[in-house]
Amino acid sequence: MKQQSKNKKVTGLYLGILSFILITFTGCPILIDEAEYERGFNDGFAQDDYYWTGFFDSYDTVNGGTIYYQGDKIPQVESPAYDAGYYDGLWFAYNDGYFVEYDYAFTIGFSEGYDCAYQSGWQTFLKNDKHVEWLDGGFSDGYNDGFSEGRVFGAYDYYNGLPFDWLDAMMDYRSGTDLAMAGVATGNNGPVILYEWGTDPKTLSKSKRNGDIVGRSIRFTAKDKSSNAKFSPPDISYRPMIADAEKEFKTKPATSSRYAVKPLTLTSTWLERINQYRSALEQK
Repeated sequence: MKQQSKNKKVTGLYLGILSFILITFTGCPILIDEAEYERGFNDGFAQDDYYWTGFFDSYDTVNGGTIYYQGDKIPQVESPAYDAGYYDGLWFAYNDGYFVEYDYAFTIGFSEGYDCAYQSGWQTFLKNDKHVEWLDGGFSDGYNDGFSEGRVFGAYDYYNGLPFDWLDAMMDYRSGTDLAMAGVATGNNGPVILYEWGTDPKTLSKSKRNGDIVGRSIRFTAKDKSSNAKFSPPDISYRPMIADAEKEFKTKPATSSRYAVKPLTLTSTWLERINQYRSALEQK
């Protein structure tokens, strides 16, 4: 049984899978037609094209290069209520897609980092392997973040004679388990700065260069607190994969791009591993 850590950040990946901030204003409360706002939000959130635009914008961010994030171009309005909800819905859909791509890349990276470290030479591997941090929420960022966390779990399981099971290890990690092996740790004590849902990667990248600390830019239109509004946005959506998305993941590399000297023992494709992860999410 792995040692449990009650680190509240957990992985940053689940981010509590969304702790929403209601933005309020001083002075008189803003009155809004709750039913119209919700109708608009649902219509906006249902726009799959925005979801997949966010997904592929994240995928196309390569190795710290151009950031294609467009969520900052979605208007934020206060009225009419339907429009306010509609544009918020578009923003949530876009950011879901952007983050889910990172999350899938993290899953792929975790599985391959686990595989690379699950070996008798795990100490040497951990000593020489270097984490790369992009903070752009793209595929390379997710892959490297996942790889760095997965390698510690792979080394732990090998050292303790546990069976090879990257998915079980990753779900342990996502539920709050942190480990340290040979001076390399996961969680807050590790080298990984996890990309979070709702963060504008352009702002994050700029802040990284300036040494600033940036929190999540959660967006939500203000409502009259006296109305006891009951509407709350849905949890992050892992929507059924479209053919173009599946095509990107129908690959099974012989080695990891980060550790080419050791053949991977994994026999599953990236898509199969993503589907395993999605199944595990549904069972939680």
